[in-house]
Amino acid sequence: MNKNINKADDFCDQNKTTDNVVDIKEKSELKKMSTFNRHLHQTHRIFVQSLNPRIAHFFEGLNDFFFDMAEQADNNIKQNQYFAAIGETRKYKDALTQQFAKNVNIIFQKFKNQDYVYFIENKQQTEETVKTMTLIKDDDLDQNLAINNVVAKISQVHLKELYLLNQRFTELAKIDELTEQQNPIGPDAIVNAFALSLKLLKSESSIKLMIIKLFEKNMVESLAPAYRMINKYFQKQGVLPNLKFSAKPKTDHAINNSINYLAQKLSGEDDNYKKIAEILNHDHEQTPQSHYSAENIVQFSQLTDALDQIKTELLTDKELIAKDNISPLELKDELIRKLKSLKAMTANQQLNQADENTIDLIGELFQFLVDDRNLPETIQLVLSKLQLPYLQIALKDPSFFSDKQNNARQLLNIIAESAVGWSPQTDDKSLFLNKVKEIVEFILQNHEKNINFEKLIVKFIQLDQKIKKRAGILEKRTSSKISGRERLNVAKNNTADFLRKKLKGQKIPALVRELLLKPWANVLILSELREQESPGLLKRNQHFVINLIKAASPNNNLKCSKSVIKALCIELNHGLKLVAFDTQNLNKKTKQLHKCLAKINGLKTAKKPVEFIDPNKILELSKEFNQESSVGALIENPDLSLESPKNIPVIDDDFNQQAMMIKLGEWIEINTKNQSQQVKLSWKSPISGKLLFVNAKGAKVIDLFPNELAEKLRNKEFFTMQQVPLIDRAMSSIAQKMKKKKSSTS
Repeated sequence: MNKNINKADDFCDQNKTTDNVVDIKEKSELKKMSTFNRHLHQTHRIFVQSLNPRIAHFFEGLNDFFFDMAEQADNNIKQNQYFAAIGETRKYKDALTQQFAKNVNIIFQKFKNQDYVYFIENKQQTEETVKTMTLIKDDDLDQNLAINNVVAKISQVHLKELYLLNQRFTELAKIDELTEQQNPIGPDAIVNAFALSLKLLKSESSIKLMIIKLFEKNMVESLAPAYRMINKYFQKQGVLPNLKFSAKPKTDHAINNSINYLAQKLSGEDDNYKKIAEILNHDHEQTPQSHYSAENIVQFSQLTDALDQIKTELLTDKELIAKDNISPLELKDELIRKLKSLKAMTANQQLNQADENTIDLIGELFQFLVDDRNLPETIQLVLSKLQLPYLQIALKDPSFFSDKQNNARQLLNIIAESAVGWSPQTDDKSLFLNKVKEIVEFILQNHEKNINFEKLIVKFIQLDQKIKKRAGILEKRTSSKISGRERLNVAKNNTADFLRKKLKGQKIPALVRELLLKPWANVLILSELREQESPGLLKRNQHFVINLIKAASPNNNLKCSKSVIKALCIELNHGLKLVAFDTQNLNKKTKQLHKCLAKINGLKTAKKPVEFIDPNKILELSKEFNQESSVGALIENPDLSLESPKNIPVIDDDFNQQAMMIKLGEWIEINTKNQSQQVKLSWKSPISGKLLFVNAKGAKVIDLFPNELAEKLRNKEFFTMQQVPLIDRAMSSIAQKMKKKKSSTS
């Protein structure tokens, strides 16, 4: 009995001990959970408080953007879409801001529950996921491409802060690794949360796409304060307080950037390289090589030693302003000579087949670069210095040719794309050229080390964006100025045409003609320019012309009463005030008109009869009159500058198609006898259809009609420039050349 009691007591004691251990563990876990929740709550609060006002301001600014787009629209359908977008964004601006905040809140809730899948594709939905997943990623290719572009841009601009945040959120969540996509305030989460808030809008998908692109333009920098504040909060709270930024190169080379064409690549694999590799392998199989062994092939270390010596001998600072002594295709022969002089290659030795293929491809690539008409000659000369280091990079990293997203390859693509349109005149302080030189020299000095090409890309893009931002301001002013001038010319032409039709054959006094063709013409012009903001104003002021001509005509059977004449004078007074007519002259003109109309309509005895202009001479105006009238000269000779020249026929061919389909932002090359110049299509006139081309600084170079552009393309005066990355074009050219060579030898 006693033994049983003792055993029971022992069992109870054991339970107490176990309960105490469990209790301690639970308290520890609860404390950790409490800390996790507190930090998560604070980071959420900091982020929302920092970003929400900026998001709200962004949505408010959409009205002005779509209004400008509506003014520049080239057809009524687009214009109506933009006007509808103005109404929608104005109506839902508060709801859009709230929806964005709600989406961010859902992401934080998921992160709290250790559910790091914030979005799923529509095609992956099941009945269960529809119920449980609040955020659904829109399965639209264009929208996804735009989202990926913005995500890439944020990743580059905020590289340092995002690295620190990823590490600290990983520490907070107590998991092995948190990817950038799983970061609750990372670019992927935030941009998708923003894009999903646009589901409130019923606008066309093209409108939503424009808003996402505007987010990239206007909101990327706005994330900086929030990211900095949250990193400071973590540091202060002891979450990896001593963490330092360390940019690790990505193993999959999945570097993104803010150049649109690179972000829109759906595959990182170069199809042209596949074709090249197949031809090389086929040639290798068809042409038996002598037996390879360690003794009869040049070792990689010997190869790199020879390349280093060639680099020292050939590449000097002078080469930045003078052409190289050897062409890119001659480098292989120079390398073989150097290997022989170093006794690293004898008559019985040869290059490794793979190394030789790489040497040949790099030679072809840089030959394409120095022949490429897209690249200005100065930039060609600077970039050509990269042949040797890029050869050594390609020898060590085969993915340079096969992977479109290889960092070293993308850097060359980005610099080449950004250099289109460059000239010493557009880069007066040499900011762009010096940056390219700086990058080239850095690679020359450090190519044997593990260069962080991603960091070089980010730094280059940051400078390029600053330069383009300044150019964009001037470009916008240029297009606005020309747009305003066109609208004014159209208003003048329309006013002259209207007055010509209403005055033709009329018998009226000189005073009335002078009023209509001088000050009142300005009223009509201004009314037309303000038609969108003041609908009905133009029609009302045109109606005044008709009523005044009737009241001033002696042939009018219905005489005007005092009240009608008074009303006309009041209307004259009101209209001339719109054009800031001189007050003293205004009163004088009003009295003169009242007196004249009263005489014509028999309301006042005329001591001197009113003199009328002969109806056949009503439109005959003196040079002095035309100088004083804004439309006088246009009465007889309408302005035809807004009409396509009749002497250039419209021919339905490929050149005409190119001219009609050219898109904003595309570059063309103008060839003159003295020099060539690269210009960009900046603006298409919704009124005349004219195309405005500017230089890299945003200044006007030329404007012309589509049929004029087609004619210049036809006559080889202008050339369209390919909007494809440099190395992609080079690989395509090399593949075609090799295929042609293979066909000719078969």
